[in-house]
Amino acid sequence: MEPPKLNRRRALFVLGKIDEILAWEKTKEQERDVRYVDLGRYLCEVRIEQYWRLERLKSFDEFLERRFPESRRKAYYITVAPRFIGSEH
Repeated sequence: MEPPKLNRRRALFVLGKIDEILAWEKTKEQERDVRYVDLGRYLCEVRIEQYWRLERLKSFDEFLERRFPESRRKAYYITVAPRFIGSEH
């Protein structure tokens, strides 16, 4: 079977679009990392300063249950992440 005729112009366009999308994705990943570092820092401050009391909650765990109903484990990970990710930036 013979390979399809190469449309150089279209091939360059398609390959360029792929590179553009991959570059965009990398930027979004970096932005997400920065956001998670910020979120982790704020969560640490809420825990240390007990800001959760403003919402008449009994504990930081209760605060996490409300803000992260799907997974407190994820919230604890985010709380610890700035120590590791922040040191890389």
